[in-house]
Amino acid sequence: MPKVDPTLATPGLPLTPIARRTVGDDVLDALRAAIMDGRFAPGLRLAEAVLARDLQVSRAPVREAMIQLEREGLLHFDLRGAARVIELRAEDFEEIYSLRLALEPLAARRFAERAVGECFAALEENLAATARAQSLAEVSQLDAAFHETVIRGSEHRRLIQCWAGLRCQVLLWLTQMQREHQTLSKRTRDETVAGHGKLLAAFRTGSGAKAFEAMHQHIVSWCEWLPLLAKDPQP
Repeated sequence: MPKVDPTLATPGLPLTPIARRTVGDDVLDALRAAIMDGRFAPGLRLAEAVLARDLQVSRAPVREAMIQLEREGLLHFDLRGAARVIELRAEDFEEIYSLRLALEPLAARRFAERAVGECFAALEENLAATARAQSLAEVSQLDAAFHETVIRGSEHRRLIQCWAGLRCQVLLWLTQMQREHQTLSKRTRDETVAGHGKLLAAFRTGSGAKAFEAMHQHIVSWCEWLPLLAKDPQP
């Protein structure tokens, strides 16, 4: 049996890869942002060649970005291979809503039972940033980040994996809902801060049961907006 060179690795020492941004990363971020903020409208056909020209890159990173966006549930390819921005239909909203209702109260309960000072500090910083937010897009990003902090703080590996597959669709859902809500009430930012403040107070009690109920009510409170958003596009 060949000997292993002991200098090749240090047993028990986790290695952190060095992150380097690429042109593909920038293209992916640009296309995802355009979908999230509504510049690419639901149902819009995206042409690889046109995007490459507008972004001044080759077609390869655009193609890779579009494939990743399909994995994230933000694009879909029709039978002819044409890429279109996802149109969230009534059943999509209901599925996202029901999944959040199943996953996030569980995460909240585990978070409250495990949270330490650093966890609370991250949520406090998020609340402060949300209170200072100057745009609806920023509020939506911070909203999703608050919930992701709770989910990751649950230390439930499979729950976190489920969230990873749902995250971008949840952010799109929040963005569209808050965009509509903003036109109706103009209080989106303040209501987001208030709602998350109640969650943070529940987490601080250390009671898993209270945190579970608080998160359940928080998600249910958005249900009233579903009829305004979950309208199937006209054929």
